[in-house]
Amino acid sequence: MDGVEKTPPVLQAFVLADHVYTDAHTGKKVIAGTFNQLWADKYPTQFATATYAYLALRELYGEAQVSLKFIGLADQRVHLQSQPMKVGASDPRATAELVITIPPFPMPEPGDYALEAYADGVLLGMVRMRLGVRGEGKDPRPPTV
Repeated sequence: MDGVEKTPPVLQAFVLADHVYTDAHTGKKVIAGTFNQLWADKYPTQFATATYAYLALRELYGEAQVSLKFIGLADQRVHLQSQPMKVGASDPRATAELVITIPPFPMPEPGDYALEAYADGVLLGMVRMRLGVRGEGKDPRPPTV
């Protein structure tokens, strides 16, 4: 692609989940326990377990370096950043699926955050997350920390 600007892939799906499995019979991904909010009794803390990000990319021409950043939306501070991962596709019409293990999330303070997905340094999309204090406002789920 000499002299031609490389276009970033299209992010078709970006989901946070407790687990992502591959069905042994079909090869399909099974996404279990999706979430976009976490609760804690006190801050700062961290989410106790690893979680997973599922990404589906299309229009991937050749290879790209994919990375994730967990940022605070109020101040744009980066709280967690993955190492770039090389992903490729032989056919841009094919879907490239990635399952990325995310270490325990840092939970510096209640507020709005985002997990951002990048390809070759270009922002593809984000999953917004809310970190809340257990017992304040809506807290429909059991404790997470």
